[in-house]
Amino acid sequence: MSEPWADEDRWLAELREALQEARQVPKAVLEAGYSAYAWRTIDAELAELTYDSITEDPALAGARSQQAPLRALTFATGSVTLELQIEPAALLGQVVPPQAGELLVSLRDGTSRTVPVDDLGCFTVDPIPAVPFRLRLAGEPPVATGWITL
Repeated sequence: MSEPWADEDRWLAELREALQEARQVPKAVLEAGYSAYAWRTIDAELAELTYDSITEDPALAGARSQQAPLRALTFATGSVTLELQIEPAALLGQVVPPQAGELLVSLRDGTSRTVPVDDLGCFTVDPIPAVPFRLRLAGEPPVATGWITL
C-alpha cells in the first residue's frame, strides 16, 4: 500500500514546477498577452475625456498648488456622456441621457466589479479604486473609458 501523502507530495512538486515556469515568462510576452486580452472589448465605443476640472477650471488657473475641493471628469461619445465627481469617499457618476443598467469597473491589476446604474443614470463606485481603472457601460454599443488615474 502506498503512503497517503505520496500523491499530495507529487501534486505539490508539480505545482512548484508550474509556478517556477510562470516566473520565467519574459516581460515582453506577458505585455503582449495583456494587450491581446484588451482587444476582447474592441466592440465598445471609446468615451473621450472631454472635461477635467483639474486642468480646465479657470478658477484654479495660477493656483495649481492648491487642491481643488472636488474633481469632476466628463467622458463622452456621440450618444452617451459619463459625468464623474470624485468625492473623498466615493466616485459619484451619472449617465446622460439617463438609463438604468450596469457599469463594470475594471482595475489595472486585472480585477473588476459591477455597480448598478439606477433609472436616473446615477451610480456610485465605493471605494474609489486606488489603482488605474476604466469604466464600461453595458449597452448597444457598450461604452468604455480609457484608463483613469486619480
